[in-house]
Amino acid sequence: MDPIYRNIARGCFPQAHIVVDHFHVIALALRKMDQLRRIHQTLYRKKFSVRKILMKPIHKLEKKEYERLERCFERFPEIKTAWKIVHQLRKVYWQKDWRKASSQLRKVIWLCDQSCLEEMQSLAKTLRKWKIEVLNYYLSQTTNAYTEAIHSRFETIKRYHCGIRNIERFAKRLLFCLTPFSIITSIFTQRIY
Repeated sequence: MDPIYRNIARGCFPQAHIVVDHFHVIALALRKMDQLRRIHQTLYRKKFSVRKILMKPIHKLEKKEYERLERCFERFPEIKTAWKIVHQLRKVYWQKDWRKASSQLRKVIWLCDQSCLEEMQSLAKTLRKWKIEVLNYYLSQTTNAYTEAIHSRFETIKRYHCGIRNIERFAKRLLFCLTPFSIITSIFTQRIY
C-alpha cells in the first residue's frame, strides 16, 4: 500500500484495476492495534501476553484465549475497541459482493473515526485513501499470495545457495525448485520413452 507502486502500476498498465491485497490491509490494521497495545502496556506498566491472541481471527479463538483477552480488555478498553474494529475490517472480505463490502468498509471507517484513538483514525485515513483499490478485490477476487509464496521460496533457495558464484547453475536450481513436480515428472518420463 505504497503510492509509488500504485503510480508505477497506473503508468505501466493504465487500463488495469489496481487491487490492494487483503493480507496487507489486515496486516496494517493489526500493526495499528499492536502499536496501541504496546503504548498502553508501556504507559501503565501492566503486561498482558496477548499479542499473538489479538492477531487471531475471532472464530479461531479457544475459550482460554478469549478469557485472557477479556482480562486485558477490562484493563484496556481501548485495545478492545481496536480489536473489534480489526474484526469488522475482516468482515469486508467475507461479503458476497462489492456493494455489501463497500457498506462494511464505510462502517469500519466510521468506527475508526468514532473511536477517538489516534492509531485507528490513522487506519481510517489510509482506508479512505485506498478505498477503491481495497474494494477492487471484488472485481476479480485476486490475491498475490502465490507471488508472495514464490518470492519466499526464492529467498530460501538463495540462502541455501550460500552466495551466487555460478549464475547459470543458480538459475537452473531455481527453475527446478519452483517448477511444479507434475511438470518435472512429465519431462523426465518423456525423455525415458
